[in-house]
Amino acid sequence: MLKKRFIQGVFALSYLKFPLKTLGLSLFVTIALNASAASNSNSSELKQNLSIGLTPQKSLQETFDGWYHSDGTASIISEPNYQSLNFVLSGESQDDSRTLVLIAKDYITQNANKFGLNQKSISELTVTSIRQNSDFSVVRLEQKVNGLSVYGSSIAITINKESKITFVASNTITGIDFDKKMTSNNKSKITKEQAIAIASSYLGFKEIKFNKAELVFYKEQSGNQFETWKVRISPNGGKASDWELLIDSSTGKILRAEDKLRRIEGKGMVYKPDPVTATHHVYGDKGFVDNTDSPTSSNTSQIPKDSPVLTATRSSVTLKDIKLVDGKYILESKYAKCDDTEQPKDNACPAEVKAEFNYTRTNKYFDAVTAFYAIDTFMRYVNETLNVKVMPYQYKTGVNYDPHGLNGEDNSHYSESSGKMAMGQGGVDDSEDSMVVVHELGHGIHDWITHGNAGNTDADGIGEGTGDYLASAYVRDLPENTWKPTDPQYNWVMRWDGHNPFWPGRVSNWNIGRKYPSDVVNTGDSHKSGQYWSSCNLVARDKIGGVAMDKAFLNGLSKTIETTNQVGAAQAIINAAKDMKYTKDQINAIAYAYNTACTYNVKVPVTE
Repeated sequence: MLKKRFIQGVFALSYLKFPLKTLGLSLFVTIALNASAASNSNSSELKQNLSIGLTPQKSLQETFDGWYHSDGTASIISEPNYQSLNFVLSGESQDDSRTLVLIAKDYITQNANKFGLNQKSISELTVTSIRQNSDFSVVRLEQKVNGLSVYGSSIAITINKESKITFVASNTITGIDFDKKMTSNNKSKITKEQAIAIASSYLGFKEIKFNKAELVFYKEQSGNQFETWKVRISPNGGKASDWELLIDSSTGKILRAEDKLRRIEGKGMVYKPDPVTATHHVYGDKGFVDNTDSPTSSNTSQIPKDSPVLTATRSSVTLKDIKLVDGKYILESKYAKCDDTEQPKDNACPAEVKAEFNYTRTNKYFDAVTAFYAIDTFMRYVNETLNVKVMPYQYKTGVNYDPHGLNGEDNSHYSESSGKMAMGQGGVDDSEDSMVVVHELGHGIHDWITHGNAGNTDADGIGEGTGDYLASAYVRDLPENTWKPTDPQYNWVMRWDGHNPFWPGRVSNWNIGRKYPSDVVNTGDSHKSGQYWSSCNLVARDKIGGVAMDKAFLNGLSKTIETTNQVGAAQAIINAAKDMKYTKDQINAIAYAYNTACTYNVKVPVTE
């Protein structure tokens, strides 16, 4: 529950709770966009919209000696059981380099069927590197056609000191027709410089910091054979990326495009979205309590205890694009950053030597991981799925959050001046409830999308309602949400942190039996009033779907100013739906939510 108040010299939006006593992959697409469409894209959009010719990784079949593709060619041979009879290592490194190659090629010749290679293909194999260790060496080879490297081909053969092959990793390109003319007619018409320019224009790069191009042979799955320019290119400025493109050297057509930048993904255990929602329980059911020595809202120094039930409700999640700093992985991505900025200053942001953040709730780091996942997931949804660009304007990183702030109070807040959010620990730790986290994030989104003009008056509660709407939207869309629309708990807001002895929580069907403005404005509690705003918009969301309504909701909010009330914001949202070319049925559904299920009496735009 959020309310404006003065904290440490700045106005902050605070999540006030009162006791009863007082949110792998490769995406495979084959579409092309022009450069102007890509020029303003971030790395995730480029990866989604501009990838071409990528195919899913095929499953492998295990056999007695390794793993093979469905066509019978080897991928991994873990037990080659091959001892060369023709060549023996001497122990002299200079002589051994040549012998290693001879042993490797001898093995491939004797086992050509495992690699799907004919004698012509074997004769064209070329060594790319030899790594000699004290105990074994690795010879790497690639296929060639008319002197050109065959794209995607690679064989790595491990040979021990006794001249025995002990391991083979392979990806061979089979079915090459050496007599067949390439689709590009074997004659380069596009220069290296032109190929780089084509790649740069396609990706929308204004400046380039790295580029490299070489001619390679490329065989499509369809069987077409091409001479292509393989271009590697990275932008100078903007979001980091490292693109590889294959461009037909005859026509300039892009046949394949992939961002090969290696981003770090971690693993973590979190509540998704909270222990009770994921298990169809409510607070107070057996095992579903805060489990502290003195579970009262005033106990700010409490340490949550583990229990078999609460430990079992955790979910394993992927933590996307986290950072590696000074040899340790930290909870920072493009969209979220754990930052210990407020008291109690307990250093609750973890740094691990492995990208694994697997804790139980007793560990002080658990809250940081759960909050990070919720913030990062929802910000990706807003920016990438909805394509509504909204980030903090107060700083350049992802959303800064402190999992343990407010000096441990039973409270959470978003600060307009700093653009940062923090969660308290009184009662249930607020970070353990993703609805609390996304509610606070909702205040930030409201602030950022209006560039400091978010309204949240005590009289109207639109800011509180915005947080509740986004929090409800996030949880309702999760597969882990076990409550159905017919269940009372479906409309509960803050199901773990609230609706318990610490405070009563809120609901998202508060519009029923109430009218605006008589039952909403000047209730004396902005959080109470805000329930009407969230409820009315969730009616519309149920009518037209989550993505459509969330996009209209946020784009509509972007039109508002600090003094805009619920009616004004509703008008802005339904007008935004018209601006975005929503159908007549969609606009009428929003109008039903605003004018029938609720009583805003907005003007319904006329659609063309």
